[in-house]
Amino acid sequence: MLRHVIHGPGQGPRNRPWPTVLAALLATLCLTAMLGAPALAAPPGPADLSRSIETARVAITGLEKTIVSYDAEMRSLTGNDPASARRREEIRIIKQHYVREIETLKAKIIDDYKKIQDFKARGIQ
Repeated sequence: MLRHVIHGPGQGPRNRPWPTVLAALLATLCLTAMLGAPALAAPPGPADLSRSIETARVAITGLEKTIVSYDAEMRSLTGNDPASARRREEIRIIKQHYVREIETLKAKIIDDYKKIQDFKARGIQ
């Protein structure tokens, strides 16, 4: 349903699709709300937690390799020029970030192990 509006003498009608667009948008939002009701996911079981632990271990290994490569780069920067000093500071900051990521992953592994032990204590395998 398009509405035509004449703006002045000698000008032809101009289409105004806004009512149609707004109606279509409203219908889409209503349909999405009805069909796409969020479903609650089941809590992770022991198998999911084991996969999570393995994924975290692989990530930790990758992060440790990255830290080693940054260590090698830092050892190669021997000059006292401003660019080398700035790069060494950047590497220190980057390494701190990776160390925090590793600590977070290790804490997640410990938490997942505790959850697995809880499942085993309740008899869920």
